[in-house]
Formats: sequence, C-alpha cells, structure tokens
Amino acid sequence: MRSQDTTTFRYVILRSLLVAVTVAGTCLAADWPAHLHDNYRSAATSEQLQLPLRQNWLRATVRGPRPAWDETPALQDFWQGYYGNKSRVLVDNAFHIVIAGDLLYFGSSNSDRVVCLDTSDGSEVWKFFAGGPIRFAPTVYSGKVYFGSDDGYVYCLNDSNGSLVWSHRAISSDELMFANGRMVSVCPVRTGVLVDNNVAYWGAGLFAGAQTGLSRYLCARHATDGTEVWTVTPPKPLQGYPLASSTYLYVPAGKSTPVMFNRSNGAYIGAFDTDSRQGGCYALLTNNGEFFFGPHYSASGTWVGDYDSSTRSYEGVASFYGNHLVVTSTYSYCSTDTTLLKINRSNQQVVWSVPSPYPYGLILAGDTLFAGGDEQVAAISTADGSTLWTAPVNGRVHGLAVADGSLFVSTNQGAIYSFVELKGDMDGDDDVDLIDFSMFAGYWMDSACGECGGADLAGGDSAVNGADLRVFAQNWLAGIN
Repeated sequence: MRSQDTTTFRYVILRSLLVAVTVAGTCLAADWPAHLHDNYRSAATSEQLQLPLRQNWLRATVRGPRPAWDETPALQDFWQGYYGNKSRVLVDNAFHIVIAGDLLYFGSSNSDRVVCLDTSDGSEVWKFFAGGPIRFAPTVYSGKVYFGSDDGYVYCLNDSNGSLVWSHRAISSDELMFANGRMVSVCPVRTGVLVDNNVAYWGAGLFAGAQTGLSRYLCARHATDGTEVWTVTPPKPLQGYPLASSTYLYVPAGKSTPVMFNRSNGAYIGAFDTDSRQGGCYALLTNNGEFFFGPHYSASGTWVGDYDSSTRSYEGVASFYGNHLVVTSTYSYCSTDTTLLKINRSNQQVVWSVPSPYPYGLILAGDTLFAGGDEQVAAISTADGSTLWTAPVNGRVHGLAVADGSLFVSTNQGAIYSFVELKGDMDGDDDVDLIDFSMFAGYWMDSACGECGGADLAGGDSAVNGADLRVFAQNWLAGIN
C-alpha cells in the first residue's frame, strides 16, 4: 500500500503535467462495428494489443440479460445415443457490444434500450428506449446505428446522439403476445440487422400458417431512409445473426438449419442438407465460401461443421467438437468445453492442443487469442497456446471485442469491462510508479534516445514527448486506487 502522501503527490504532479501537455496525436485503432466484428462473423481483427492489460472501467448494469429461450435442453438422449447436448438458440446471454471510433454500443433485453458509452471512461453518451427487449448487438454503419426489438420494429439512429432516423415494422398490426414474462409483438425481430452496400437486412416473426393467421418475414431496406428493397417469406423462423457474401445472405434458423437467399432479390436458394439434430444459431463464413455452423448433436458430442456454401452440403473434411471457431487463411482455432486447439487448414492436423477453462467466447486480435471463461478472461498465444495474461470478471464471459486500443468484455451478469494496455511499466513489475517515472524522464531528457527503452508510448516516432507523457500519466493515475 502506498501512503496517502505519496498518492496525493503522484496525483498532483501528473495532473499538473497533463494540463501543460498538448497532445500531438493519437494512435490509430480498428473498429468492431458488428457482432463478431464483421458480416462474416469472423471474430477477428488485425489490431494488436500489448500485454499485460489493466482494467480501465467497469459498467455493472442493475439487471442482467433476460434470454428469450431460457429452457435447459435435455442433456442426454439415451435412446439415440446422443450426449452432451447444448442449447442451440443461445444468442442473447450477454449484452454483446460493438465499437466505432470512441463510442461503444449495446442493447438490453431487460431494460429495452440501446446505450452508447464513451470507450475512454465508460460514461453514458446517450440511450434510446424501444418498445420491447433488444436481444442482438447493434450494427454501426456509415454514421448510423441499426438494431431490432421484440416490439417488431427495426430502428436506425444517428450514432453520435441517438436521435431516430427511421423505424420499420414488417406488419401493420399492433397485436401483442405474452412471452418471457413480457408483452411483445406477434412478429418480433429475432435476428441481428446486417448492413452492407447501403442495404439493411433482418428477419421478423416466429410463427406462420392458417392456424395462427401470422407470417414471418425477411426484409431488405435502404439503409439511408428505410424504404423497401424487397420483402419475402422465409420457410423457417429466422433466429440469429445474418451473414453475407457478395452474392448470398445466410441466416440461422434457430434449432433448424440455416437458410440461404439471393441478396439482390430475396429469392430463396435453399437450406443446408443436414439432419434434424444439426442446426443452431452459431455461424461464421470465410472469405472463400466455407460456412461453419452449429452446435450439432452426435453420439460423440456437440460439434460445429464445415459446409460447402455453394452446394449446401456437408463436405466431411473438417468438423470441430466445440463451441467457437476463428478461421484464418492458414489456421483454425477451436474452443471446446475443455480444450483450445490450433489446426492447420491445409492438412487438418492439430498444431497444438492445450487444456482450457475458457469455453464461452473466442476472438483473435493480431496474433493473440482472447478467450472467456467462468469469472475470468484470458489472452492466449497463437504460437504455442500458452496463457499470456488473465483478469478476473463477474460472471461468464460470453462477449469479447477488441477496438480503440482496448479489450471489451461482457458477461452473463450484465457487466461490461474495458481493459487497456499497461503502458509506462518501464521496470517490468506490472505497475507504473515513481521508478518508472524517473526512467521515463531520463529518456525524455535524452534527445537522442533511439529506441527510447519502451518510453515512446504514443507510438512510432522514436522520441519521448508530450503525447507519450499523456499516455504514461493515464496509466499512472489508474493505479492510485
């Protein structure tokens, strides 16, 4: 513990220095504008974070998520020999987040609102209330925020202030039904909103047929003003995050298998040819047309399969027993209940396999994997699977994103965390203190510091100046409490 005098000195000195500093510039960082980063749901970004990280802020919501499908599936089917069954419609178990610039957005299935936070300190910038639960992460596109709600509407807001640009409902009826302890539309929006090439796509409705008098819809609207491009009736209820190639739209269908549509006119292409135990809301698409989805059931356990999206048939060349995948041009990273694996895509050989207590989330940032477990988040080396860093959190980590120089984590308890790089730890003791400050000052006084001993914190100009001091000060001040 530092004395109060030391803490006060540290605070006053740094505040005084910050007042005198003019920031020369900021580091560029990538966005995370859609669920799992992009319309392929790749869960990968080129942005690299330097470890270790420190907690920057925590936003603990009063009420956590209220999932739409909270029933526990039968874990075993002894008659058919299927074991280890898992829920296939678990899409809203955390407040999944997206980031664009220095703003973070998430929707709540409990408070019926979308919230915008400042990524630097977690403070609220604006909020917008819908008429029902918001179960899917928003999408940020060209200065607008898009999302759907159980009230049946899709909304488009200005990203900077949350003002309404347009809203659209697939049906004209105001009829409601009782679901999950709430009154919601008979035609709720149970997909994310995918936006590409200035067109927004989403699905609405869970029922169809003469017995109900209801229908279900797949909608395409101009992203700018919400005017119609096309509307079709899909053969199945659509539930999950849509995916898109340049030609096709892929939409998960809850427990059933995903379906394909032509993006230009909404024409139904077909469903993937699998049996009744294959389906699920988890899906990703590679840039060369491989389509992975699951979880499926089999006698060997739950798995995610690799399908040929052009023929909609299972190729049988790669299946992954697990929960999450990140697929690059060379390797696949697979998270199971107990193991994390790296697989060579050219020959399907396992490069490494390590025990892992992080089965609930997986993303790739640069050459580092971030994985979520119970009460903990971890950074994993892609080189050998070793654990590089961990941090405690409240709840199961289901949401992960890297953007704006930070790691963002969301849990099933409704907590959202921001972790940032611990810059300024000059002596390597995982703290930024007076010893580091003296070392930093020495490099600043040396006009020919060359590599600057890691003190070039703002990045890349081989000098130590006011921009570096601001970064150093932010990390020093963070350790006061």
